[in-house]
Amino acid sequence: MEERAMGETVKRDSGHWLQRSPAEWFSSLPTLLVLLLALFLSSGEIIHSQLLKIGENTWESYFLLRGAGLMEEPTCNPDPDINRLTRETLQRRKAEAANDPLAGVLGTPSVNEDAIRQSLQRSRENCRGKWDRYQIIQERVTPSVVMFRNVEGGVAWVVSSLGDYKRLLLCLLLMICATRTTLGRHHIALRPQRTVKDHIVSTSAQLAANALLLLSATVYRVEEAAAMESGVRVGHFYLHQFWIAGFAVLTAASLYQLIRFPKGLESGGSWGKALLTIPLYTFMCLSASSQFISQGYYHGIAVYLGIMMEMSTMFLNLALYIWIGMMLRQTRLTHLVFDVLRPWRMSPELMAFVVLAVTAVPTAYTGASGIFVIAAGATVYNEMIRAGARKQLALATTAMSGSMGVVLRPCLLVVIIAALNKNVTTTELFSSGLKVFMLSLLLFFIYSQFARTSPARIAPFSEAVPASLKRLVPLLPYAIVVGAVLVLFSDVLDRQLDEFSAPIILPVMLLAVLFYEKLSHHLLHLFALFLVPMIALSFNDLWQGYQALQSGELPTGWTHITLQNHLWGLFSRNLFLAGFLLVHYLIAPRMAKSEAVDPHYAPEEGVSEKLEGSLRFATNDTTTHIGAMLMLMALSVGTGGLIERSGLVEMLPESFSSIWIATSILVVTMVILGMIMEPFGAVVLVNATVAQVAFNNGIDPLHFWMITLVAFELGYLTPPVAVNHLLTRQVVGDDEVESAKLRHGSFFRRYEKYLLPIAVMFTALLLVSYLPLLSEGLHQWLFQKIQIAM
Repeated sequence: MEERAMGETVKRDSGHWLQRSPAEWFSSLPTLLVLLLALFLSSGEIIHSQLLKIGENTWESYFLLRGAGLMEEPTCNPDPDINRLTRETLQRRKAEAANDPLAGVLGTPSVNEDAIRQSLQRSRENCRGKWDRYQIIQERVTPSVVMFRNVEGGVAWVVSSLGDYKRLLLCLLLMICATRTTLGRHHIALRPQRTVKDHIVSTSAQLAANALLLLSATVYRVEEAAAMESGVRVGHFYLHQFWIAGFAVLTAASLYQLIRFPKGLESGGSWGKALLTIPLYTFMCLSASSQFISQGYYHGIAVYLGIMMEMSTMFLNLALYIWIGMMLRQTRLTHLVFDVLRPWRMSPELMAFVVLAVTAVPTAYTGASGIFVIAAGATVYNEMIRAGARKQLALATTAMSGSMGVVLRPCLLVVIIAALNKNVTTTELFSSGLKVFMLSLLLFFIYSQFARTSPARIAPFSEAVPASLKRLVPLLPYAIVVGAVLVLFSDVLDRQLDEFSAPIILPVMLLAVLFYEKLSHHLLHLFALFLVPMIALSFNDLWQGYQALQSGELPTGWTHITLQNHLWGLFSRNLFLAGFLLVHYLIAPRMAKSEAVDPHYAPEEGVSEKLEGSLRFATNDTTTHIGAMLMLMALSVGTGGLIERSGLVEMLPESFSSIWIATSILVVTMVILGMIMEPFGAVVLVNATVAQVAFNNGIDPLHFWMITLVAFELGYLTPPVAVNHLLTRQVVGDDEVESAKLRHGSFFRRYEKYLLPIAVMFTALLLVSYLPLLSEGLHQWLFQKIQIAM
């Protein structure tokens, strides 16, 4: 992993907001604008729908009134002389029939006077309807209606207009962030650059890769231009200009880096180790491009980048998840959670178990793409060391904290699987995923206890419980802020937090937390003032729902069970929020502040104590990590295309003699793909190739995708790539990781950071893959089909 991008820039937190580096003006600011646009587009439809509801509830027939100033005055006559028009039409049609040269052959058609009269009457009614609507609008429209209509119509126009340019937003985001990452030497690699030889080898390889990308994009544009001239319809042709310009800038950035050596490089080193500093995306680009060029398919990489654009919404959501993770890093939430755990004085192995159980949830909510390791990995590692953990165990725990939540709601990877494959739903995947997660967690507990070097210990409950409860008090304001945002979306915008709305709600939630924590704690009172009436209104809804259950007059679209579950959920939510408010305002002030918080928190490097600095640092880090992640994903899609075209996957037979053999071969295939490919690109490849082979051999779709997800978890943690270990090295520090190496001891102790996670996930993979084949009952329980009724 390369060193932190623009390190000197992100460390400073002083000066006027105008005193920013060129990198911040030309990369971070555009990135922030693109992220805000993506967030607006994701929430725009929700906002517009709610605006329409507000308009209809405020003004009767708002759907008519919203046409004020837009509907032209009707030109038809609402009171025509029906008798005269009937006579004139009758005479005209008779004259036309008499002048018809074919009338003698086919006969003179009869003209029905009653039919003409009825047609004219219907036309009159339609005209009067137009005039009535026009008069209603003119009479009932007010300046407030016009003003609201302008806002609602403006939102609709912006959402519909910009919605067609999501591909362009993703392209711009990728190119801007990749350039920043290249200039900051922050691309994901197996080793950081330390020596002059490292720099020469790594930068030269990047220059070659970026030049090949530029060549591919240029050839692709020429090919599509020729296709258009021959009459073939080509979509989004304008994007070629941006790809070419972006790769030209990337190539220039690599050339600049090669000419201008960074300061602080060491002399010496070896050419062999220098190869390990080449970014992973560069390896993928060079290998895929060489194969495509040998096949005469010069624009192959660019074609598969176009396929990536087809999933622009998914990758924009991933960028939002990265932003969420970087904002989380600017808060104290992770430290406060560990404050709650400290009074238990757990042994290191037990502490690791609890950490993995707790961190799985934020891992799932940040996309399960290693973002949580970047956001909170340093804190996890330091807290493990404070608990007395050996460094190898602390590194293993930190790396696993970024992968255990991959099967939990609302992980983006699972959402992508359900979107690509219609045989499974997110509800089914998350239901099975929760069971698989519990199995993995249990396996970690068992393995870690066998690997412990000291007796298991935990503080007496009589001491730990009161101390932990006291340390929950500082978390209450955060619970109130988060609860207010959730209530805003659920009760005002009619959108619950789930796997589809998480990219919309979570950024707003983290922004609210930052405003409370960095700007003023007094803002908490505003969130509380919002919650109190909303809870009161919610209890009124609960009473009406209860009355509907008692009377049997259920709202449209609801069943007795779904309404009952909804009411229980609403009651529980209100009970918790009311409890948070009461404890914070009535009980917490009586508790001594010195007993509430453990005084070990110290701001980390790159974390600001001010709102502007926090947002700036978060956006800077987001820009760098988006560039690293998206380039890896983009070239992973290209590598997947190369594998698909090579026919390697097609070499798998369509049917095997046994489902056991089919499962074994597919398990090996999934693990290999998980080790060498980025998971999002791997899912696309697996869905297009391997999935159907599994289905043809009798493997249940839900079973297959659980195997795939666990195999990918194993791949995150297994060399030669082991992405989560690379991210851990980045946040913990190369020197700290090197200090964890042991020269003596057993093979397991020397490589525990790799072997413990591999042992846990490999065992989980074997159990998930084969045990359901032995027991039909276990298979049905673990991979339960769920019917959703509303």
